[in-house]
Amino acid sequence: MNKNNDKTLWILLSASLANGVSFSMILPLLAPLIRQLHMTEFQAGLLVSVSALLMSLTAMWISKKAQWQNQFYLLSIGFIGMTITWGLFSAVLSYGVTYSIAMSLLFSLLLVTRASTGIFMAMPQIALQSFVMTSCTEEKQRSQMMAKFGSLNSVGLILGPLVTTLLIGWGILVPMWLAVIILALMSIVIVCLYPKEQLNHQAKIHQKQETYLQQEGDVVANLKQIKLQQDSINKAIIWLILGFSLYIAIVTLNLTAGFYIQDKFQLSIPQSAIYFSQCSLIVGIALVMMQIAISKWLKWSLQQLLFVGLSSMLLGLGISIISANIFIFQSAYIFYGIAVACLMPAFTTGAAQSVALNLQTKIAALCTMVQGLSLVVAPLLSTALYQFDMIFPYYMLIGIFILFSGYFVVLRLKTEKYG
Repeated sequence: MNKNNDKTLWILLSASLANGVSFSMILPLLAPLIRQLHMTEFQAGLLVSVSALLMSLTAMWISKKAQWQNQFYLLSIGFIGMTITWGLFSAVLSYGVTYSIAMSLLFSLLLVTRASTGIFMAMPQIALQSFVMTSCTEEKQRSQMMAKFGSLNSVGLILGPLVTTLLIGWGILVPMWLAVIILALMSIVIVCLYPKEQLNHQAKIHQKQETYLQQEGDVVANLKQIKLQQDSINKAIIWLILGFSLYIAIVTLNLTAGFYIQDKFQLSIPQSAIYFSQCSLIVGIALVMMQIAISKWLKWSLQQLLFVGLSSMLLGLGISIISANIFIFQSAYIFYGIAVACLMPAFTTGAAQSVALNLQTKIAALCTMVQGLSLVVAPLLSTALYQFDMIFPYYMLIGIFILFSGYFVVLRLKTEKYG
C-alpha cells in the first residue's frame, strides 16, 4: 500500500474501533432500560428493527448511486450523522428515565430517533469493506484484512461493555453519552485527517467510469455487461444468505440474552445487566483472539472458516439451552466469539470472490443491506418467539445453522466428486 492508502487504512481501523466501542455500550443496557421504562420485549425489538430497516434501505440506495460510492463521503457523513442522531436518542432516553411522560409519546420519540440513526449506520461499513476489497485481490489477503478490521471492532466490543460496567454506578445513561463523545471525536478525525489525494483519486475513478458509460453506444454490449453483472451477483446470493443468518444470530443473542439471563436465572435488573456485560466481555475476548489468530497465523481457507465457524455456533447454542448455571451459560460466549470470528470474514470474502473488481462497492453495499434486513427481521422474530417461550429463539438458530452445515457439506462433496 502507498502512503495515502496507509493513512486511509489507519483512519478506517480507528473508525472500526470507535464504532465497536460506542455501539456496544448499549448492549448491556437495552434490556434493563426497556424494563425500567415499562416497555415490552417486542417494543425493544421494534426499536432495533426500524433502525435496521432504514440502514438496509440506505445501503440499497447507495448501491445504485455511483456518485455516493466514495469512502470519504461515506465515512464523514456516516459518523457525523450517527453523532447527532445517537445524541438525540440518548437525550430522549434521559428524559424518559428522569421525568414522567406518556408511554405512547416516549416510545414514538425513541422510535424516530433510533430510526434516524440507522440511515447513517450503513455508510462506514460500506466504506470499510469497499476499501478492503479494492485494495486486496487475493482470497486469503481479503480474509486476513477483514479479520484485522474485525479484530479492532471486537476490541471495541470488549471495551464497550467493560466501560459500561465501570460507569453504570455513576448512572445508567452515562455510557450512552460517552458513546456520543466517541462518535463526535471520530467525526473530527475523519474530516480533518482523511487524505485529500485519496479523495481526488476516487473522484477521478468515478469520473472515468461515468465517461465510459456515456461514450458506450453499443446497446447489445451494454445488455451483455448488465447480464454478466447480474450473473456475478447471483453467485454471491448464498454468501449473502449466510451473512443474513449470521446477523440474525448476533442480534437474537444480543437482544434476547438480557431477558433470558434475568428470567432463567431469576436475577434482578442490575444483576442481569452485570452478567450480560460479562458475556459481552467474554465474546469480545474470544473474537479478538480468534481474529488475530486468523489474520496472523492460521490463514484458513473459506472451507476451514466455515467448518470451525458453524461447528462453534452450534456448540454455543447447545450450551445456552442446557445450562442450569449462569457461569456455564457464559462459557457459550467463547464459542459464539469463535463462530463470528470465522463466519464474518467467510461471508464477506465469499461474497467478494463471487463478483468482479468493479462490483466490489456494490457487493459491499449489498452485504450491508443484508445486515440491515437481518436487523429488521431478527428483533421482531426473536422477541415474538421469546414471548411464546424463552427457549424458542435458540431452537430457531440451531435449525438455521444445521441447514447451512448440511448445505456446505453437500456442496463440498459435489466439488470433490466433479472437480
